[in-house]
Amino acid sequence: AVVSTQSTGAQETADSLGVRIFTADIIYHLFDQFMGYKEELKARRKEENKHSAVFPCRLRILPTCIFNTRDPIVIGVTVINGVLRAGTPLCVPSKEFCYLGVCTSLEMNNKQIESAHTGQDVCIKIENLGTGDAPKLYGRHFDENDVLVSRITRDSIDTLKEYFRDEMSKEGWKLIVELKKIFEIL
Repeated sequence: AVVSTQSTGAQETADSLGVRIFTADIIYHLFDQFMGYKEELKARRKEENKHSAVFPCRLRILPTCIFNTRDPIVIGVTVINGVLRAGTPLCVPSKEFCYLGVCTSLEMNNKQIESAHTGQDVCIKIENLGTGDAPKLYGRHFDENDVLVSRITRDSIDTLKEYFRDEMSKEGWKLIVELKKIFEIL
């Protein structure tokens, strides 16, 4: 609620209902408070939903940069398109959507980074987290000829649309459309 003056009873009622009351003598200050609160809510919702957001990416394995072949898999990749972030689940569509695990960390020039964008070469660590499946092995389940993609779902796409639209590029949305066809997501 936005008011210029308030009573004690109104504040008690608002507190019991979980409503925030903004007060100020100048209308512009009310507006600034409200906009700040709105941004705070947006940031809080984004933080709450960041684990279900899967940003789209397509990766090519660098055959000369295979450091560990099994749990955790540590390999060098080139981001063909999209954005690779820590927490992205990865799979191999050409091998019956073989699920490899989750990208838990990214490094470039021996420095940990948060994300990698189109054209960047990075080293990634893929861990088999909580699926119950046997860990996948580079050379047996997939190799340098395979393209890795982020494993998107309808829920992850909806989360991107609702909370992370401002972080997605046109290229990212085009890749989402391509991956929806590959994964047969309606």
